[in-house]
Amino acid sequence: MTASRIQQRMLRAIEWYQQAFQWRPSPCRFSPTCSHYSHEAISIHGPFRGLWLTIRRLLRCRPFGPSGYDPVPDVAQEPVSHQDEPMRSQ
Repeated sequence: MTASRIQQRMLRAIEWYQQAFQWRPSPCRFSPTCSHYSHEAISIHGPFRGLWLTIRRLLRCRPFGPSGYDPVPDVAQEPVSHQDEPMRSQ
């Protein structure tokens, strides 16, 4: 299964969740809500990085934790990892 198919299925699952629970008030401490954040993160960053961002967001969403505006980071704002670069011989 390709990443785009995984991404499509993840987005459909989030959309189903949003429709199924639209009748109840959101318990989310953040704006946008966690499900909207997840949908946007997966749309922008793909299924794997988007899932990681979603997990990090859900771990922050707890009683007595932070709250407020917490947008999905832009691709350009992400920290650059040099672990994947090949070693240079000197």
